Amino acid sequence: MSRHGHGRLAAVAVMVLGLGLSGCTSGADPASSTNASTRHTTATTPGGAMATTLEPERDVTVAGRHFKARCAGNGPSVVMLADIGRAMDDAWGTIPQTLAASSRVCVYDRLGVGRSDPAPDLQTFAGLANDLDGVISALGLTRPVVVMGHEMGAPIVLSWVSRHQADARAVVLFDPVPPGYFGPDGALVKLLPPKDPGDPELANLWADIDRFNQPATNKESLDPRSWAAYLRLPAMSTPLYDLVEAQAQPWPAAVDAKKMDAAWRQFQRRVLAMSSPSEMLTVPKPEDWPATIKSALDRALRS
Repeated sequence: MSRHGHGRLAAVAVMVLGLGLSGCTSGADPASSTNASTRHTTATTPGGAMATTLEPERDVTVAGRHFKARCAGNGPSVVMLADIGRAMDDAWGTIPQTLAASSRVCVYDRLGVGRSDPAPDLQTFAGLANDLDGVISALGLTRPVVVMGHEMGAPIVLSWVSRHQADARAVVLFDPVPPGYFGPDGALVKLLPPKDPGDPELANLWADIDRFNQPATNKESLDPRSWAAYLRLPAMSTPLYDLVEAQAQPWPAAVDAKKMDAAWRQFQRRVLAMSSPSEMLTVPKPEDWPATIKSALDRALRS
């Protein structure tokens, strides 16, 4: 789920890499078609060079549950966490292969997503962070690790770093959901107009939010109390890069889009305050995402 029902990186999906990075606001499956680009063994980087081969899928076991994962490249360890409900096959396009030119990059399906085991009845960001730690170990990745998170992957990443700072080389976040923004008591539900059954667009948005806030209809069974725990995470000392798209995003007609966009950008300061040093990197246009991600990783690897 993104703050408006479609992730900020969705434009990249259409215009550049076919990433399928749009969020999923309900517990329903995201786009079911498999992204063909993740099935290719080679791809072209933004600079035109051939990307590293993506290795076959691996099955790793953490606390008795099976996770599907794929890796590429050699070098410093990098783990990428997709937005909630996004499977690795349709979340990243060729970005892992591109980044693998300078690192060992791994992606995986969390419980309830893709071909990993079903999710338990209730999950928290802390529990999902424990899974992340287990996957890092099961894949044999060398620590410290650069952890990258898209939108709702960010709370998982930051929950992990808060307890494993020595194992975290740097954090790179793509349009991260900030503390205090989502959840039953978050800023989003206070900023939106009241529910209006006569406005189908707005009604659909509210229905998606309500489904998302119920573990039974949330694809990853996320406990809504996790948002309060996210808000209480301590400040960290791991270098953090917050990549935020410059362009405002669309909303239903009844929503004050300028106010929502201003709130989103203001709340990004909370992300930056979670770590020192931290830096916001603005992505000018949707097609600039791949190069900006690569540049951020290069900087993170020098951290």
